[in-house]
Amino acid sequence: MDSVVLELCYDGWWETLENSRMEYVNGKNRAFLVGKNYLFDQLLARVYEVLQINPNDYSITMKTTLRSSNTLYRICAMPMDICDDEMVRVVLHMASDVANFGCIPIFVTTSPRVPSEGIEPHVDTETSFRANMSGPDNDEEVLPRTISLQQYYSPIHDNYDNIDDNGVTLQDVGATVFPITTSLEQRYSPYHNNVFRDNDDFHNETEGDNVCAEPSNTMRGGTRFNNDGDDGGAGPSNVPSFQHEDECEDNTPVNNRGNRPIPSMVRSRRRIDPLTSVAPTLPSNMVAPSFVSSCDSDDISVGKLFAEKNEFILQLRKVAFRDKFDFKIARSTTTHFEAHCCSESCKWRIRATRCSNEQNIPWVVKRIDNVHTCHNDVLVDGRHQVRSQVVGHIIAEKYIQDKRIYTPNDIRADIQQEYGVQLTYQQAYRAREVGLEIVRGNPAESYNLLTKYSHVLTTANEGTVTHLEQDGDGNFLYYFVALGSSIKGFMQYIRPVIAVDGTHLKGLYRGSMFVATCLDGNNQLYPLAIGIMDSENNDAWEWFMMKLHGVIGDRPELVIISDRCTAIRRAVLKVFHNATHGVCFYHVKGNIKSQFRMSKALWDQFEPAFINAAKAYGHEEFKRQLEGLWMIHSGAADYLENNVGTCNWARSQFEGRRYNILTTNIAESVNAFMREPRKFPVTHLVDHFRKTLRQWFYDRKIVAESMTTRLTTWADEIVTERRTIAERMIVRPVSPHRFQVIGGGLKEGLVNLQKRTCSCRVFQLDQLVCAHAIAACLTHRVDFINLCSDFYTTESLAMAYAQPVEPVGDVADWEIPDEIQEMHVYPPVEAPPPGRRKELIIPSAGEDVDRRTVRCGRCHELGHNRKRCKNPIASTRS
Repeated sequence: MDSVVLELCYDGWWETLENSRMEYVNGKNRAFLVGKNYLFDQLLARVYEVLQINPNDYSITMKTTLRSSNTLYRICAMPMDICDDEMVRVVLHMASDVANFGCIPIFVTTSPRVPSEGIEPHVDTETSFRANMSGPDNDEEVLPRTISLQQYYSPIHDNYDNIDDNGVTLQDVGATVFPITTSLEQRYSPYHNNVFRDNDDFHNETEGDNVCAEPSNTMRGGTRFNNDGDDGGAGPSNVPSFQHEDECEDNTPVNNRGNRPIPSMVRSRRRIDPLTSVAPTLPSNMVAPSFVSSCDSDDISVGKLFAEKNEFILQLRKVAFRDKFDFKIARSTTTHFEAHCCSESCKWRIRATRCSNEQNIPWVVKRIDNVHTCHNDVLVDGRHQVRSQVVGHIIAEKYIQDKRIYTPNDIRADIQQEYGVQLTYQQAYRAREVGLEIVRGNPAESYNLLTKYSHVLTTANEGTVTHLEQDGDGNFLYYFVALGSSIKGFMQYIRPVIAVDGTHLKGLYRGSMFVATCLDGNNQLYPLAIGIMDSENNDAWEWFMMKLHGVIGDRPELVIISDRCTAIRRAVLKVFHNATHGVCFYHVKGNIKSQFRMSKALWDQFEPAFINAAKAYGHEEFKRQLEGLWMIHSGAADYLENNVGTCNWARSQFEGRRYNILTTNIAESVNAFMREPRKFPVTHLVDHFRKTLRQWFYDRKIVAESMTTRLTTWADEIVTERRTIAERMIVRPVSPHRFQVIGGGLKEGLVNLQKRTCSCRVFQLDQLVCAHAIAACLTHRVDFINLCSDFYTTESLAMAYAQPVEPVGDVADWEIPDEIQEMHVYPPVEAPPPGRRKELIIPSAGEDVDRRTVRCGRCHELGHNRKRCKNPIASTRS
């Protein structure tokens, strides 16, 4: 038997409006199927069955109203009683003509029976209601009794309430039905990382977006419509989850108005997981609705669900932006939304509703008249849909990759090519900010996520150390993180030389990032720790050094190298009592260049002599280079010797062992690969550091295990080159362990294989055999590889990367203790400065900056342009 869909409205009551019309208010609704040939008794029995009401205890009254789908707004005429077979035939006939009448509502009111009241119709409560239905195929006339939370849906169905036959509503399952979650891996995908709130500019335009603001209230057809999203102080749609307020203490259901009793619903309290429940097999003419948790679909169709109204409006604006039409919001309340084309002559309409303004109740698209009768040829600048929020969501996926550089001009070009819309640079820049926030999160909220992220990070990675410092008001001050994998590798298999440096952050709240970096046995970067500070000052550096000391302790022969920042030197000397502090000679060279204005010819002589002096191994060689500096420029040489101190920048004069690490270039390299992430919110920045180390540890461990030499690739190449020189040397023994080595184009060397020293000082300072030591080993058949430090062996390299860096997972899957969940971290006190954020690095004193050389287009000489050219141009005439 063929079936039709009816809309069942219950748990409400009738009220008389000012215009004498009747309205059924505060009710619930759902859809159900009945046979086309039903009579009154069959329809009444079907309603009892759907509502799970005992007909022996309650009587029901059914009414309906006429409404047409061709009208823009829902017009409620006087309700008509459904009391006989003729009226049931009329209702079923209208339900069959869905194009003109839509889904026919059946409004039900209930009242308890008195003992003397008869029962109509007689229904045996011990048997199924289907037993009283006539027709040969009763089992095929109705839906199966067991259905999932995701209800059946038909295109002719105009409204439903997502309630299953067991009486389990969306309120019953609570927040587990439509979870709205955010992801760090913005990711960070653009469809899971941002939830729009009421203050987003869906209805209010900013002046910079170059759009016309819609009036908050418009008069159309004598009716006043509110465009602000809520009806006359109805409040926001996001309210606390629904509590069963319609149940009194004795579990007798009552109406919300006047506590009038209503039928008792026999509801099952079992929780249904919509993600794991098995959906039933639908009839051929039925289609299950699709739920859109975020705007990830290109089109909007009848029956599509949205978790929030703002998500629906955003998707609608994206469709309007793509199809080049404009619309106006005619009605926007906590439960209803209607919009129409901006052209008064156009018949394009869209309507969406939800059954309740409670939390977790989705919005459903009820109707679309999707044919434009207007002539909107081009979407020009200044129309409502050209806004940063819309364009930002369109381009958000471009920023999923952290290293992707996608500039505002790139956005303008892509939008012009794909949509034919011309954006201004300011519109593109604001859209870029929106896209970045969707993928990477809000900068202010990112600080509050630090404590939770730290808990998950330390739980997943054994030995990881994190510290968070706040002021008395809970504002962010300092943050420190050192991964357990890096700590373990550094303490045993990495040379004890740490380069530290600070650089500015480029995010909304600025601040600084401190890095502590080493070099592994293959001369690769080995980041040890980073710190996020509200600013770079003495207190911040001292706090960072204290946390770093707590991680590595007083390791023997520890050397810390930095630039000439006095705050770093003071902090190192105060915290690390057994460590030696060195200065980057490259920064010293920059100080000399800025302080002593040398001519280019003089600087070309001074610079190589200074570099040779800094890199010299032997004392005699250093003295010879220093004397050359005195001869070239006595003022600069005096500055180096007496002001800076040769023991701070010269390798031969340094008190400890710096190996081959003479500059802070390794720390600068960390700043370089973190150049783009320094624009990220703080938690995303830290997680990018973790993801980078995860990839490095995985790749380098595989490379180390695949090496066939006993020394690392980098160390083996150096030793092989020195062996080539050693083969041409002459070795003269002095004692069983001491040898005199001459020749090979090098200065004579005295080697002691037992103490692993050489008079050239390369052996003891680098911990790699020098050419003199290799020559002595070759002559006396000693394995010179065993004389190299264990830091350079492939075994140590593999062990340095043995412990992998574990991921932290999705934010929605984090298990956070209550005490950490309640902690709040606010952004730094200093407010972000106005204007666009600076992204270019500020060069240090004396640092060379690559500047674009201007070439004249007229005379083709450097140093000026065509406009300022004064050179005569030779005549080309013969």
